[in-house]
Amino acid sequence: MKNNLNVEKLANLVRSKRGNCGLRETAKEIGNVSPSTISRVEKGKTPDMDTFLALCEWLEVSPAEFIQNTEQEQDLDTPEAIAIQFRADKNLDPAVANALVSLVKAAYKDMTSEPDYTLEELLAGASSEDFEGEYDWGKPYGKEIW
Repeated sequence: MKNNLNVEKLANLVRSKRGNCGLRETAKEIGNVSPSTISRVEKGKTPDMDTFLALCEWLEVSPAEFIQNTEQEQDLDTPEAIAIQFRADKNLDPAVANALVSLVKAAYKDMTSEPDYTLEELLAGASSEDFEGEYDWGKPYGKEIW
């Protein structure tokens, strides 16, 4: 099994979290990482192990999140792929990108959960006023059964 570091994902998350903060300020916040190293990581360069671990701690993300198996193509789930795109977009304010990511993840979670109601429950709440009556759709064509 061959594994590699997903530097693009790392770069996008570092760039997103840093937002409008300067490189020096961010380096101070992370500690033990130089501004030029942060710049290189944001450009997709592979950091050394100590820097990688410091960045993961700063990002509050497990290092395992950045390890990808190159023998098997691993697709990101749709919300995560969208999140990476939002966070990588330099035209979006990081706070706006994070808000959009939260909305997308919530929408996907809602879409994949079971509905809170059944068809019978919905129909029980409907009255005759909700229906306009019957429609004449014309004579059947093909093998339709009416």
